[in-house]
Formats: sequence, structure tokens, C-alpha cells
Amino acid sequence: MRDVKLPEVRKAEILDASMKLFTEKGYLQTTTQDIINQVGISRGLLYYHFKNKEEILYILVEKSVKPLILQMEIIVNDTSLSPAEKLKQFLQTTIIQEDSVTEEKVTLQETVQLEENRYMMDRFYHKFIENLLPLFTKVIVEGKEQNVFQVAYPYETAHFLVTGYVFVSNDLKLKKLAVEEMEIYLEAFKGVLAKTLGIEESILNW
Repeated sequence: MRDVKLPEVRKAEILDASMKLFTEKGYLQTTTQDIINQVGISRGLLYYHFKNKEEILYILVEKSVKPLILQMEIIVNDTSLSPAEKLKQFLQTTIIQEDSVTEEKVTLQETVQLEENRYMMDRFYHKFIENLLPLFTKVIVEGKEQNVFQVAYPYETAHFLVTGYVFVSNDLKLKKLAVEEMEIYLEAFKGVLAKTLGIEESILNW
């Protein structure tokens, strides 16, 4: 009897095999036939789950940031933290991720920097912003209600801040700036954040 796997199991196998191949051979050098051979499936089955190699990469990138979003949700919903402390941890969570660098993360980072993937990543960053925006807005609304943040339009302000932060920080990664240069941009963003919300910049330091 033929072993028929559940769609989610097969999809996970394809993703794992693709990540392995991207890491070993490189994204551009990996073909859909390589993935098919690695998993041991038919071409039709691969295309049943994924439209193309680009979609596989998109889902792998999406999967890689899920822990980050979950961590941010925990921060935002932590009633023991003040709005300012939540903002500070929000920044720390997005910046201090280098501790957990893995070969897979390096591969994904190098792959998304390829010119061929710029359109796909633009689409991803917009979706990432959609996930972050309600969380960031919630913190700003909370701060406004507690009279900690002086801001007239919480949602609109959050939209500007999150969009700028996501696109600028990822543009900096594409330029492969040195850590010292990245830190200058972070300090600049803290300044923008503090002035926009009407708080002391020192509150955001760690």
C-alpha cells in the first residue's frame, strides 16, 4: 500500500528539503528538480503545494520571522510592563537577533538580498508591517491613555514609524553596514521615536 502523507506533512518536507538545498548549493543553483529529487516526489505534487521556487523561499522567510512576531505579542500583552518599557523591548527584540545566528538564517539573509528577489521581499515587508502595526499601535494607544505619550493620532503615527523602521532597517541589511553604522541608525530612530511620542530619549536606552 502506497504511503500517502498528510498535505501539511508533505509541505513541511518540501520546505525542509528546500532549505537544506539552498544552504548547501545556494538558492540560484537549486532547481525545482533538485527539490523533487531530494523529497522523492513527482513534479505535479511539488506544484500542488507551491507555485514555484520563489513561493517556497517566501514561506521559509515568513516562517523564520514567526518567533519574532510571537515574542512581540508577548511583550505587548505583558501587563507588568509600562508602555515605554514595551517600546524599549520592542526595539531590543528586532535589533538584538545576532545572538541566534544560524547557518539557515545566514542563507536566507543572503538569498533575500539577491536582486531577483527584491519584488518578493517588498511584498513580504508589507505583510510583516501588517503584523507589527496592530501591536505597535496598541502600545502607543496604551501610552496615550496613560498620558505617557503625547500623540494625537496613534494609528497613523504607528503606521509611519513601523513602515519607516522596517524598510530602512532592511535596506541597511542589504547594504551590509558595519555594526557601528547600524547603531547610529538605531540611535537616530530612538530620537525620532522619542520626539514623536513626546518622551525623553533616555527612556529607550538599554
